[in-house]
Amino acid sequence: MWRNRVGRTAEPLPGEYRTRQAAVEVARSEARIRGVAHVIRRTDGTVEERNRYARRSDEIPG
Repeated sequence: MWRNRVGRTAEPLPGEYRTRQAAVEVARSEARIRGVAHVIRRTDGTVEERNRYARRSDEIPG
């Protein structure tokens, strides 16, 4: 199972995913909404990919 978390904290995003790609897609979408960086790490902890997203106010709930 694959999981996502916010930052280097243990704060998990809700959900577990059967595939790595599914987890990446959900985390990428959440990063776009929050306007933060999205970092994909390999299983050994090294950075595989890093993307920064500008905050999009039209996607923020409320």
